[in-house]
Amino acid sequence: MILVTGATGNTGAAVLSAFVEQKAAVRAFVHDPEKFSAPAGVEVAAGDFRDPASIEAALAGVDQAYLVGPSVPDQVELETAFVEAAQRAGLAHLVRLSVIGADQPDARAARLIAAHAAVEQVVRASGIPWTMLRVNGFMQNTLRQAEAIAGQSAFYSSSSPAARVSHIDVRDIGEVAALALTEPGHQGHAYQLTGPEALNDDDIAARLSDVLGRTITHVQMPWEAVREPLAGMGLPEWSLDGLKELLDFYETGAAALASPDTERLLGRPARGFAAFAADHRAAFGG
Repeated sequence: MILVTGATGNTGAAVLSAFVEQKAAVRAFVHDPEKFSAPAGVEVAAGDFRDPASIEAALAGVDQAYLVGPSVPDQVELETAFVEAAQRAGLAHLVRLSVIGADQPDARAARLIAAHAAVEQVVRASGIPWTMLRVNGFMQNTLRQAEAIAGQSAFYSSSSPAARVSHIDVRDIGEVAALALTEPGHQGHAYQLTGPEALNDDDIAARLSDVLGRTITHVQMPWEAVREPLAGMGLPEWSLDGLKELLDFYETGAAALASPDTERLLGRPARGFAAFAADHRAAFGG
């Protein structure tokens, strides 16, 4: 049995989908089962990272797990509790979602990256056989601006042309995670998972324009102009500051690595942004 945490999130849902296609024995760890429409054949475990008993119950009978923790101030403590529960349960393999930069000391000025680096050390010290998936920014994050792209033929960010990022489609992350948990030979490896090319937001606008057949414009705005509406939507101060630190990391060009790992593991090229945009053409007003 394989446990998938974060099963309603970006990567967790992609991992779960990959396992459903494989017809693997899988259990989804979700906060509110009543709001979760489980695919056929998927077990559901009601769980909360802040509830140790629910973690213990979810791990019962589990051989392997995919771990993605919540991005909160006490993320390290919460994931550490999960890892300790997995130790007690005798977990045979843990695949953990990490981030590009977790192995780079200079990148740890960003709190979100620092948290991932700390949890990586916890996992390595646990004695549980592990695989790290260090991923880059998600192409799916562009969908947050789908309304503006569809209605205004524009999207907004504070990123400069220097901020090139080899964004990855979360479906590729899901497929790699499924491989790592079902094939031998991945234990003890840390993979850098990226898309095939490093793009800035002007490049993304160009890709969208090509796919949609109309001009899409990237509008660069000051950070405070981006921050204000996010705060208005209820994003807490800690998360806003963490996002700004991550964007500053992108501005250094350190997330521009186009790693061969995704293609090598999947045996095909990583999905490019144009393919992602074409698959979501309707959402972008195409």
